[in-house]
Amino acid sequence: MSDGWKNAAGRTFAAAVIAVALSAPALAQLPPASLTQPESAGDLRFTGPASASADAPPPHSALQQAFPETTATPVVLDAQVDVLPTPIAENVAPQSTSEELGLDEVLNSVRRSYPLLIAAIQERGIAAGEQRSSRGVYDLHVQAENMTEALGFYQNNRAAFKAEQYTLPGGKVWGGYRIGRGSFEPWYLERQTNDGGEFKVGYEQSLLQGLAIDKRRATMRKADLGVVAAEPSIDKQRIYFLEYAAMDYWKWVATGHWYLINRDLLELAQARVEGIENRIARGILPEIERLDNRRLIVLRQAKLIEADRKFQQAAVELSLYLRDEFGAPVLPSAARLPPFPEPSEPQESHYETDVEVALMYRPEPRYLRIQRDKLLVELNYSRNLTLPQLNAVVDAAKDVGGPTSPKNDKGPFQMEAGVLFAVPMQRRMATGQIRSTEAALTQIRAQEQFALERVQADVRFALVGLKTAYEEYLRAQEGAELAAQMGAAERTKFDLGNSNILFVNLREQATADARILVVDSLAEYFIAAAEYRAALGLDAGISSQP
Repeated sequence: MSDGWKNAAGRTFAAAVIAVALSAPALAQLPPASLTQPESAGDLRFTGPASASADAPPPHSALQQAFPETTATPVVLDAQVDVLPTPIAENVAPQSTSEELGLDEVLNSVRRSYPLLIAAIQERGIAAGEQRSSRGVYDLHVQAENMTEALGFYQNNRAAFKAEQYTLPGGKVWGGYRIGRGSFEPWYLERQTNDGGEFKVGYEQSLLQGLAIDKRRATMRKADLGVVAAEPSIDKQRIYFLEYAAMDYWKWVATGHWYLINRDLLELAQARVEGIENRIARGILPEIERLDNRRLIVLRQAKLIEADRKFQQAAVELSLYLRDEFGAPVLPSAARLPPFPEPSEPQESHYETDVEVALMYRPEPRYLRIQRDKLLVELNYSRNLTLPQLNAVVDAAKDVGGPTSPKNDKGPFQMEAGVLFAVPMQRRMATGQIRSTEAALTQIRAQEQFALERVQADVRFALVGLKTAYEEYLRAQEGAELAAQMGAAERTKFDLGNSNILFVNLREQATADARILVVDSLAEYFIAAAEYRAALGLDAGISSQP
């Protein structure tokens, strides 16, 4: 349990040294240990991602045990939630609806409108753009030129058009047309063509280096993997945002009930004023009791203001996740504060199944596997670079039209074929890339192993948190019930004149601390449930519509 949640427990222990009780007037307004569950069990029903395999093991486990779909009753901490006075409405416009705010509404708002999730989803477009860009190396390249020598001893005009395109098997095909007319320098007679010009086609094919893979295909394959890698990256952020949205939601619910408890505590002191005045007038109580009760009222008013500040601040934090149809933050009104659902005991019997679910849904191992595949592409390309360049080339040309010379030396069909060979003797670039890539593969395999272990540890860690939070809730609830009996006895003593405001105050403070401890344990339980859901990765693959 965090330090913030432990403060109430500390106060409870200190007060319990003197008296552990629940005030009887408070019990008249607050039925202790009345357990119910919201009508909408869907607020807490967890399902796997829509894209999950039908063969995926179901996430039974503590998660389903914590949130059964059967109907029960909520933990009612105050029956007057809808009339909660708070200055929130005076400062900002809250959401107009008065219905209780459920967790599903917050999570659906995150999936639909949360800006950082919308930003994360754009990774798909970025990866798709890079994928399309990688295909650009196979675009058809077209070149054209028109050159004229208008002055000088040799005057001529030449024009040319050429189209060239790389092919997937590591080849290149080209074709074109050119025409050259006029008088040419003897050393540039190849620029001259017959009257109808020259048509030319050719093809070059890699036979060793560049046959199985080349830089163009390696870039394209890595871009394809980048599109796949965008999904686990988005899933990871979605899981994170939904987890923290749920945590802020339960913190808002908890601080709202803190406010109610402090309000009840203040109302108890205010309700005693008339009775104390009557007893003082009859000589039953000394004058100091009036002053002591007034001190309590002022002190509890200060605590109520502090609780209201925390409630408003929690509402502001929650508004970052709760948004309207236009995507603007919505400040939840105090009237929408719901009761806590009844927690259910988590079961450890499905731990192994839950680990399988987590290993299937969690995005971190998937992302690392894709990065490993990228490195394997790079390794294959680097190994291919160790091969010598051996390319076969064939080129054919034919002039048409009237001959440009009496010999008609450009008239016959021309074709040439051959091979091109080149190799760097040391091959240091290729061997260096191989060494670097193999080291990176070893690195990412270690990271992948740790990611799998981290997933299992996260599931175990979250399950422990869920179980201990539930046990803490049971103890807190039991303590509250025992304190209720003590509180009733103390009030009876005060009514008979056998007690005073000092002891009544201690009982009431112990009552408030016990109630706050129940609230804190409930908040810890449902926050632990959110962490457990995140550990299983059940929100991975759920589509978001920005």
